[in-house]
Amino acid sequence: MSRRPFCSFRLILPLVLLPLLGGCINDSAGYLINGARHAIAIERRQDYFWQKQVQLSVIVSRLPDCQRKHALQKAGPKTPVELWQPGPGTFIFKVGSRSYVTETQTCRSFAELDEDPPGGFGRLVGTFALQDGIFSFIPEPEPEEETPAVTP
Repeated sequence: MSRRPFCSFRLILPLVLLPLLGGCINDSAGYLINGARHAIAIERRQDYFWQKQVQLSVIVSRLPDCQRKHALQKAGPKTPVELWQPGPGTFIFKVGSRSYVTETQTCRSFAELDEDPPGGFGRLVGTFALQDGIFSFIPEPEPEEETPAVTP
């Protein structure tokens, strides 16, 4: 009895199963606040191709002082995540109708908001979304400064 067919099957099996992993998602996009040592990233993870949603997480870092990963929620793979900044070192993420707040001073504070903040969300910094099929951070254009009218 020959063992050759079993050996070749064992070599081919991973190649046959490889396409099943093709639908999985494991990527991230980042926003650099003040260089690479002070940043916020959104990570998307889908372990199995049959899952309809991705697990979203935020990674907040201000190295070497702090770095933390916080779970946001599950959402569709094409769901955008808005990044707002109500004040220095404070950031709000909007995912659909849900909002989360975090900070970069200690990277520990993180909470889901029950309602919109009384002072508003602040300035829209940008959006984490698919751009040309790649998950990216798309910055919000800076508002143009109005030049004062010159009267003769």
